[in-house]
Amino acid sequence: MSLPDRLSVLRHREFRRLLTGRTVSVLGDGLYTVAAMWLVFDLTGSTAYTGLAGFLTQIPGVLSMLVGPIVDRARLGRVLTLSELAQGVVVLVVPLAWLTGSLSVVVVLATMPVLSLVGLFAGPAQTAAVPRLVPDDSLVRANAAATAVGKTVDALARGIGGALIVLVGAVGVYVVDAATFALAALLFFSLDVPDTSRGATGEDDSTQPAGFDRDTYVRDLREGIETLTGSVLGLMLVGSLFANFLFGVAFAVLPSFAADLGGAGTYGLLLAGLTAGTVGGSLLSSWVESVPLGRSTIVGLTASGLLFAVSIWVARPVLSVALFMLSRVPVGIYNVSVMATLQSGVPDDRLGRVSSVLSSASSLVSPGGVLLGGVLGELVGTRTVLLVSAAGTVLTASYWLLVPSLRTFESPTGVEPGSLA
Repeated sequence: MSLPDRLSVLRHREFRRLLTGRTVSVLGDGLYTVAAMWLVFDLTGSTAYTGLAGFLTQIPGVLSMLVGPIVDRARLGRVLTLSELAQGVVVLVVPLAWLTGSLSVVVVLATMPVLSLVGLFAGPAQTAAVPRLVPDDSLVRANAAATAVGKTVDALARGIGGALIVLVGAVGVYVVDAATFALAALLFFSLDVPDTSRGATGEDDSTQPAGFDRDTYVRDLREGIETLTGSVLGLMLVGSLFANFLFGVAFAVLPSFAADLGGAGTYGLLLAGLTAGTVGGSLLSSWVESVPLGRSTIVGLTASGLLFAVSIWVARPVLSVALFMLSRVPVGIYNVSVMATLQSGVPDDRLGRVSSVLSSASSLVSPGGVLLGGVLGELVGTRTVLLVSAAGTVLTASYWLLVPSLRTFESPTGVEPGSLA
């Protein structure tokens, strides 16, 4: 497939608008993360408080599954617009507290879970919007573009955020962040997303259900869970959750490993390698979109675990960073391929529910992995924890190999629309 063919997904005007709005939104998220964590540490001088800040930011994600039924029955452009506006309003609480002389770490910490809660709608809404804006055979390329742009902008935002703190202070970055949310809201406001492009039967369905009460909400929520657990997607979820847990375990001790190699600079390079490898894998995913997902996952995750293990074993700054980056390439391919499979195989009118259940499950296991990794690092040492994490990645590949329906699963482009209902 030629480069023009790979970029053909950008010919779809509404997808370009969605991608632009997502880019601005991710920029705002990255700026906020840097400013919030720095401000908490600046106000307290305590790493315990920064740990609490990270927990408060992540834990609301457990509730993601509750927003899915709402997203599936709402106009997606409106959901995205209101989510960005709400986040912008919450972010402004900190600058207003500073102006009135009432800024404290309690105020900063209190805004964190609130901001995460109002932002819960954005992810499922964006996931549900993509297959309504591009043809089914372009889903891999669309997700590759969204992932690559998101990861790249997030990495840039963290660097820009650090520079802005020096120029205007952490509170000033909050103001800039609010402006990015407002711009993203403006972009999403003009986004034209069809109510549905494909119903559960695969037929065109441009109407919304007439009523939506508590019983309907509960039924829709149950239907989203059953769609996931009652198909091969549930088996994929088990492997993904295990992989996310292992990444949390490794992430907890990565600063200690970097300190032994060379210090803070090495840690920064490892994080940059993580982002670069994931982005690279996302871009390469369109090259393997016709390869059976079972085959690409088994080979890719095995290679990822082995490369990661070697990067830990050699323990040399430049070589370890390079190998760590390469180990994330198969992960980037896997993420895009599974997302394209999800968007193609799940009926559009259930995508919000299914993707939000996935998000809730990930939010449950990732913090647990971080906590366990930190404890194990103290008990058995950093390198041992990292090597166990690498071995676990190979075990995830073995899980795909041993489960027949995963081992033989077809390519993302071969999944029939609505076939995973």
